[in-house]
Amino acid sequence: MRQLPHFSLSNALRLLSLLLICFFSLPSFALDSAWHSTAQGEARLRVAAVQALSEQTSEQTGLFRIQAGLEVKLPDGWKTYWRTPGAAGMPPKLIWPVEGAIQQTELLYPAPSRLDFQGLQLYGYQKHVIFPLIITAQANADKVLNVQLDARLLICRELCVPASFPLQVTLNPQQFSADAEAAFAIEQYRAKIPLSGAHIGLTPPRIQLNLEQKLLQIEQRLPSSMRLLDVFPELQPEPELDAPVITSLISAEADTVWRAQLPLTRRYQPNDNNLVSVTLRTSQGDYQLEAPLELTTAALPSIQTNTVIASQNLWWMLLLALVGGFILNLMPCVLPVLSIKVLHLIKHQKLSARQMRLSFLSTAAGIISSFIVLALVLISLKNSGQAIGWGIQFQQPLFISALAIVVLLFAANLWGRFEFVLPSAISNPLAGQGQSANPSSMTSSFVQGALATLLATPCSAPFLGTAIGFAFTQPTAVMLSIFTVLGIGLALPYLLLSLQPHWVHYLPKPGHWMLTLKKILALGLIATAIWLLWVLSDLIAFWGVLLLSALISLWWLGITKSKLLWLVPVAAWLLVFTIPSAELRVPTGGEVNDQIKWQAFEPEKISSLVAEGKVVFVDITARWCVTCVANKVAVINTAAVQQALTQQSVVAMQGDWTRPDQRISDFLSQHQRFGIPFNVVYGPRAPEGIILPELLTQEAVLSSLQQASSQQ
Repeated sequence: MRQLPHFSLSNALRLLSLLLICFFSLPSFALDSAWHSTAQGEARLRVAAVQALSEQTSEQTGLFRIQAGLEVKLPDGWKTYWRTPGAAGMPPKLIWPVEGAIQQTELLYPAPSRLDFQGLQLYGYQKHVIFPLIITAQANADKVLNVQLDARLLICRELCVPASFPLQVTLNPQQFSADAEAAFAIEQYRAKIPLSGAHIGLTPPRIQLNLEQKLLQIEQRLPSSMRLLDVFPELQPEPELDAPVITSLISAEADTVWRAQLPLTRRYQPNDNNLVSVTLRTSQGDYQLEAPLELTTAALPSIQTNTVIASQNLWWMLLLALVGGFILNLMPCVLPVLSIKVLHLIKHQKLSARQMRLSFLSTAAGIISSFIVLALVLISLKNSGQAIGWGIQFQQPLFISALAIVVLLFAANLWGRFEFVLPSAISNPLAGQGQSANPSSMTSSFVQGALATLLATPCSAPFLGTAIGFAFTQPTAVMLSIFTVLGIGLALPYLLLSLQPHWVHYLPKPGHWMLTLKKILALGLIATAIWLLWVLSDLIAFWGVLLLSALISLWWLGITKSKLLWLVPVAAWLLVFTIPSAELRVPTGGEVNDQIKWQAFEPEKISSLVAEGKVVFVDITARWCVTCVANKVAVINTAAVQQALTQQSVVAMQGDWTRPDQRISDFLSQHQRFGIPFNVVYGPRAPEGIILPELLTQEAVLSSLQQASSQQ
């Protein structure tokens, strides 16, 4: 029998002493109020520090300044408001007892986010926010402060609910020690409070209001290194404003003049106090400026028509979109579909020139129409206030599982198990037109074009990120134009072949060798499907194994020609609703060829790390991002880059956008980027960040690390 350890009297006394120390230490941690919860959220009061006010700063004695924070947590979908709520809502309000210890409170507001509520533009916060708070209080005779506050917030989802949070903290200022944890949490949100633009040399904006046009216009001059991303004007009384349309107007000097136009959705009459405060969201932070409001009867530039410079920018972006779309044909994610098209091209040698043209045009139509549909979906998400980005549909399990099924069906098609055929009601009339149209070929070509578009979206290419970033900040018509030109760029090879169909005859002649090639290419499609399943999670990958097993079983049973075959992918897709997603692994490094000790993505820590003299390398990646994988294999995992990113002075921070993440979406938006891969380097000599190209090179990474470092 195992002998129990001996427990002596001395050990018992040590244990008792430890318990007493822990017991008497508990009050030092009780610096925050308890959470007060409602059905819509919870709040607490956090105390960071207490400081006695000197007689020089106050006529009263016994006054203390309490640095605190009002911390609010909300369930998904719920929101609360900034000091200026926008088209609707109410700002937070603090109430305290008239005869209590509190003399005065000052509630500070971090910069808000733009929210959409039933078509209204609102300014506020979601999920989590801390309002920094400065409380001036009078100590009682026994030097104990009883701080009581009633925080009243309007919290909205489909409906708005006024919530009251009674909060109380009891503390002794004489024995108070600063709470480092609370101070750090509050300071993170204090850093988000907009700075005075005048302190960095920004001139006041020009703010014009045309009541007949129902249009508010703000023009702001910024250094050429800064981009204007959003504006939050504060007028009294508060008007109902739509989202701003922002354009850049190149001036004669090195600076850039930015114009933001906000339509009024209702009639509006300002009061006599015409001083307007404007919070500017720029690529380098949030700044606040004040300027007088000019009421004008002169017509402001139409919100739908840009200036000559903006028009030139649009034509330049359309050219970049065309080139970026064409380069997508060379990216690895499109290769599985291109391999199918090569086989089609070889078969086309048996067709007439007219039939070949129709087939190529069908493929181009599938590509371009898919880009238009993708643009319309993104526009609807943008107008509803949702985060948008290039390839974000790969964050949805139902989309990926459906795409995996389609790819598997294409693999079965290459293996000769079935053909894509239009319904008889459509194919019979087309077949009656003679050889000018082949319904099966046209349908297959159109589907191949659509599939090429879907598989291209997890890839990024040179010029593509710039065009996409520009499109996502523009009105609907411009965004739709950019995406249409992207589709034309991807479809350009097929459009050229439709003009010169005889080029197909330069390819090898069809023969028996094509049967073997088709099966080899089918294996490539199966590998693509396996990659798609891996993108989801380990649990849903198990679903993919079941699907493959079911298809192989039907194959061996010889009933692949049966209509029952279509029940398998449909049932498999419906099962995705019932399968939970596994949590993604937090990057830790130590993988094969990767010795970097990656830290989790915490953008709020970047400024403090840079202040300590660190260089921060940020890598925003995702499982579905093929270009991200290529960057990792070709650049990040090389010995030189690995050695540079494992230096003590370098912090490697990785964000995973495989699934929706609001922090990553906001981070990309701040840099006017809406797709990945996204890599940026911060340091003492580059506090605003050095943005790297989509396709990394060793030279670009190493030189940016050196440039951002404080070492010369």
